[in-house]
Amino acid sequence: MKRGPLIAAAAGALALLYRRDEARARERLAAYDVRTARTPFGPIEYTEWGAGDPLLAIHGVVGGWDGAPSWLEFAPPGLRSITPARFGYQGSPAPDGLTPADQADAFAALLDALGIERAPVLAFSAGSTSAVLLALRHPGRVARLALLCANSPHPEPPKLPPRALAPFIFSQPVFWALRRFARPALRRIAGFPAGFPSDERARREERAIFDSFFPVGVRTAGIAFDAYESNPDIAGHPLERIAVPTLVVHAVDDPLASHDDARAMAERIPGARFVSVPRGGHVFMHRDEQVLAAVHRFLAATTT
Repeated sequence: MKRGPLIAAAAGALALLYRRDEARARERLAAYDVRTARTPFGPIEYTEWGAGDPLLAIHGVVGGWDGAPSWLEFAPPGLRSITPARFGYQGSPAPDGLTPADQADAFAALLDALGIERAPVLAFSAGSTSAVLLALRHPGRVARLALLCANSPHPEPPKLPPRALAPFIFSQPVFWALRRFARPALRRIAGFPAGFPSDERARREERAIFDSFFPVGVRTAGIAFDAYESNPDIAGHPLERIAVPTLVVHAVDDPLASHDDARAMAERIPGARFVSVPRGGHVFMHRDEQVLAAVHRFLAATTT
């Protein structure tokens, strides 16, 4: 067979596989009970998990309300976890001109819409910037603040490609190709620790995390907002003025967010407690039971 028909057949097979994976990802999203709150900052999509007093759980980069099953293990039982999609993720649009401070105000507006006066806040990774700003701008709404694998002030911001390339770099085809043909690269992007184990439990966790990335197209604007605006913004705020009880938990082997930077951030927050996790990377692949218990106790200590 000539090269041309072979290339065409291979391209057709790839296109079929891509469409099948995309359909499966959208079917997964459709299975969630998604709700929408109307706020002055536009609609905010969110899900709820469990019952009891409210907990506001803020996702990280390449996240959304559908990523909750992969990290709500850190939420204590007996609480009602509210997991909104941040600006640019899923059905929470990112209008031009909005800032990380606006995201914090949007969380306060979400609490208003849900009739919640005050709640503990659990934030992951890139969600830490808006969680910190919520505590600074609306301290009466935050009962406690837990920051896990947090985006922290860094002496030298990471070098990023030009913003104009973001829609391509953070696109569905690129992430799909990485998952299908360059999984080690996607592990590095996600922040998996070096020496990632290959046992069945770890493989299940990996699949759950990767599933929560797709479809990427409904997150592209949010990923770009995090990378170019929200993440760098954490360095410009007076952490010393945070007046709510704060817990910072970080893994030593986190390849994406510096353990030392997280410790330094905790030292700047009055009375904050810093918990160092020996291993687990940016996604806490090794769920240390003592750490889980510490986070549970901290968040459950103050309810509404």
